[in-house]
Amino acid sequence: NIHVDVFTDHKTLQYVFNQKDLNLRHRRWHELLKDYDISVLYHPDKANVVANALSWLSMCSVTHIEDDRKELI
Repeated sequence: NIHVDVFTDHKTLQYVFNQKDLNLRHRRWHELLKDYDISVLYHPDKANVVANALSWLSMCSVTHIEDDRKELI
């Protein structure tokens, strides 16, 4: 069993799995992830420069693909 630290810029996500009353979507995620040894840790958005750059690169790629498809129609 390997422990994994999950870093997120969504601060409340670190508390969602400790709540007693979860909505259906959160319950499904909890069921999926409960068998794994994970810790959800908050990492501020401004401090996460590399991930931000990669996410913008990914978004630009998707936008470019969508634009190409529009020209084909």
